[in-house]
Amino acid sequence: MMKNIVKFFAVLAASVIIVSAYAADATPALLKDKASFSKAELFDSPMVFADRNANVEAIKAYEAASASYKAEELLPIAVCYMTTGNVKKAKELFVAFNKACPKNLRALRTLGAISTMERDFDSAKKYYNTAFLLGDEPSAMYVATIAIMTKKPDEIAPYITVIKKLAKENIEALNLALIYACKDQKNIDKALISEVVKSIDVRKVIASANRESLANALKIYLGTRDSWTPSAAVVAARGAALLEAWPLALELYDNILKEEPKNTLALRGKALVSYRTGDVMEAANLIKKAWELGDNAAQTDGVELFVLSKREAVWDMFKKGADKLAINPQVRAGLVLYSVRSNENADIFYTALVGENSDILYRDEAVRKLIEEGLEKYKSDRRSKTVRSKLDAVKK
Repeated sequence: MMKNIVKFFAVLAASVIIVSAYAADATPALLKDKASFSKAELFDSPMVFADRNANVEAIKAYEAASASYKAEELLPIAVCYMTTGNVKKAKELFVAFNKACPKNLRALRTLGAISTMERDFDSAKKYYNTAFLLGDEPSAMYVATIAIMTKKPDEIAPYITVIKKLAKENIEALNLALIYACKDQKNIDKALISEVVKSIDVRKVIASANRESLANALKIYLGTRDSWTPSAAVVAARGAALLEAWPLALELYDNILKEEPKNTLALRGKALVSYRTGDVMEAANLIKKAWELGDNAAQTDGVELFVLSKREAVWDMFKKGADKLAINPQVRAGLVLYSVRSNENADIFYTALVGENSDILYRDEAVRKLIEEGLEKYKSDRRSKTVRSKLDAVKK
């Protein structure tokens, strides 16, 4: 757990922390415009720092005339140092910028993250608490995480109201609230656990999760399962599945579906377990049931299952309207490969090459060769003209 927490802060410190969408159209060219450096909001977008060479050039310009930079102009350079791995110099500039602009949330949160990595927890709490008092609710999670790292869970108390609010959609906040409820193992706050898990949006919580956060949720669930609703237990079941604890995952999904047979997330989750334990058609039927219950995202699961299993019986279950789905590029590439190398199936080929996320396929040299093969194989199809024009446009 401690290792995961430290990793969390390392990622936070290394990343560009976005606090607004003000500069959504910003580009690395901004790093050449020193006159804009005092307008910190222009540098919120990660796109400003997407070009490492531009960051290096900005640092060179700064180091050649550092005395000409005012403290309120240092934020862009500090971020450039962060992106190039010079955390020590970045901290120096963030500290100077913070003194000039003490209400800038990005600087406060970055200094909090760096301080945490340095195990200067008092400074970290100071920075995060300042950000929190300025209205930055996520900073409540960071203060709470430090409280757990330092084995002082009672310090979470002033932030628990906000953490409970964030827990509705964020798995890190959910885990923090549950850990706080379990701080006294002899007197677990079951009422708090019940309150928190009943209010979560399971889809959004899972969407915010990674393997480690789901594993942590599962650990907490196993010690407090009596306080969880069947719907919330899907989070724990997902954790078991990602850990490949198939018997446990199956047990959890079966228990959920016994109570809530129309829980589409549980149906789709159990489908993953079924596929990974060798029953492809059971997986397909579970996904289809979820789709028929109105979970349109399940159809995408079905298409992905086809690519994995290469069973056209699965494709036949989910092909209707598949050309309108937001299928990810990897799955689309799998559809192209199957349709070119396997039996005649123009629908699979053309479904892969139109619609959302399909344009990227035309930019990949290996996939383009497959597309050429497919166009020759299915040249009589009326859709070939559209695909050929897209392919020719990329070539030009």
